Amino acid sequence: MPKQIVICDDHLLFLNGISELLKNTGNKYLITKFSNAHSCRQHLMENKADVFICDLNINNFDGFLLLEELKPQLKNTKTIILTAYYEDFLIQKAKRIGVNAFLKKETTAEELVDVIESGLNKEFYTNKSYKKDAGAYSSIDDQIINKFRISKQEKEIIRLIIKGLTSQEIADTLFISKTTVTTHRKNIHRKLEISNSSSLIKFAHENNLLH
Repeated sequence: MPKQIVICDDHLLFLNGISELLKNTGNKYLITKFSNAHSCRQHLMENKADVFICDLNINNFDGFLLLEELKPQLKNTKTIILTAYYEDFLIQKAKRIGVNAFLKKETTAEELVDVIESGLNKEFYTNKSYKKDAGAYSSIDDQIINKFRISKQEKEIIRLIIKGLTSQEIADTLFISKTTVTTHRKNIHRKLEISNSSSLIKFAHENNLLH
């Protein structure tokens, strides 16, 4: 019986490419693909999947949120995050919420198939080449601070978010209230025109804040 695989990624070339790649492996896969989170959610609410592969940033929708919303429907589904953002706090969050595997988009077809074919109860998997220093932070330069009008405290909060701290941990570190951190996070999202932590990582990559 073919393995039912659902893939959600808003980069159409990658989405079509990974679909064709899996079809050409010689394995019996029935692949359903989506380029937006809403349609994917609707499908998985109504249909069974053996494997669900998704990106972290799908048309500015948080892939983690999609996985959390679908948790009841995915309890017997192998869940795989396949993303360009390979930071430690994202990997740890994926593990914490029960995702089965966290893979880089540079992952080989052989490794991806190995993960797909491995047992559902196998321990959390991430790429063999994973480096513990992933997510190293480089200081935000004055040009970016001025362009986006980022305050000194917002700059520090960005650094701590990228490091993987929760709002409460940031509050404890900076000796401020969690409510203040929440307000700063909203302001950071507004100034940078982003909607979630995954978008912040994207911003960090595009502005050379990660190395």
